[in-house]
Amino acid sequence: MERINLGLVGCGGMGTRHLYGLRSLAQTPFNRIDLRALCDINPENAGMAAAEAGRLLGVEPAVFTDLEAMAAAMPELDAVDVVTDPAVHHEVACRALDLGLHVMVEKPMAITVRACLKMIQAADRNGRVLSVAENYRRDPSARLAHHMVTSGAIGTPYMGLFHAVSEGDRIFITPWRHLKNRGGPLVDMGVHYADLIRYQLGDIQEVYGDARLVEPVRRKSDSMWRPYEFYRKQYENMAPEVPADAEDSSLAMFRMVSGAAVSWVVGLGGYGGCSTQLILGTEGCIEGYGTRGGRVRMRRGRGDFQEQEAMLAQAEGFEQEALAAHFFPTGLTSADPEVDWKLLAMEYYEFGDAIAEGGEVEVDGTEGMKDVAAVYAVFESAVSGRAVQMTEVESGETDAYQAEIDTALGIV
Repeated sequence: MERINLGLVGCGGMGTRHLYGLRSLAQTPFNRIDLRALCDINPENAGMAAAEAGRLLGVEPAVFTDLEAMAAAMPELDAVDVVTDPAVHHEVACRALDLGLHVMVEKPMAITVRACLKMIQAADRNGRVLSVAENYRRDPSARLAHHMVTSGAIGTPYMGLFHAVSEGDRIFITPWRHLKNRGGPLVDMGVHYADLIRYQLGDIQEVYGDARLVEPVRRKSDSMWRPYEFYRKQYENMAPEVPADAEDSSLAMFRMVSGAAVSWVVGLGGYGGCSTQLILGTEGCIEGYGTRGGRVRMRRGRGDFQEQEAMLAQAEGFEQEALAAHFFPTGLTSADPEVDWKLLAMEYYEFGDAIAEGGEVEVDGTEGMKDVAAVYAVFESAVSGRAVQMTEVESGETDAYQAEIDTALGIV
């Protein structure tokens, strides 16, 4: 099996999680990825990640603080995994692609649609794989829901609800996630949700929506639950309060290409919350779009809901990918404490296979861009006061909201 030499660029919290994903893949017979190098502009972060990689993988990779220096010193590298601040995803990815490296990049693919398009162009001109690390759709719950929808188990989908609102003013993981020029919470989480909607119901045609900032000040949580050393240190040094300028609440109607309509209510703030996810069809419904470590259930006609176990038993023709079946032989992930790492391992496996065998990746640059564009379409509609077509947002023709970000970051 051809080995793929990988460099990890970005050694913060998400970069650490990716190390655990590599460890999960390395423990299977499917692994062809060798982590050879780490790169972060902060040498302390890189050193901390190198020690963690040594503990998890048995070998400490070389450490760099500059991408070009890493590529020059290690010409054997085939690819990089970009896990930096989203505001510089496009910079790092385009430089890596122009150096001849294949790229996997964390979601959101880039900070704006224009930045996404630059990455797609760089991949095309260099003939390299560009993969977006979108993991929610890879969970067996999402795969099963997709199978049931596409096989006609609930008839023709005509409407969907995706309502996910969490109240409060606490800092969402890191302070930068509340800044417009770094993406904001709606982009950070919204791309996951947009991807699930598109995965289950197809492309979006038109969006009419509103977005606003409800919590202009964010406050440090009383405790920190994440197990990684980077997050613990970050929490210790976090200010009690931080300003927020990115919208945190949104409401929209998506008109799908298929003709179905989806009600979108997504937010992280305020004084109330809700969680409703439904796909309504002409012959039944599915509760849930699938998610990391999640569950779905289905009702045919007006009968009782079937839990995921019963759905699996009746899902004629449904098969998991080989690595997914290895990780999740029961087709359930809701009680698996390592599900996050295993889904990351699945992304790495697909990426390595595409490089070595010349195959396709499921969430390529175009798919990743469409997820970013779907969230920004809500903002663009709010700014323009009208419904926007996805074609005008995806092309960059309509970008009044994003223009401020592009100008600030020099994205031309």
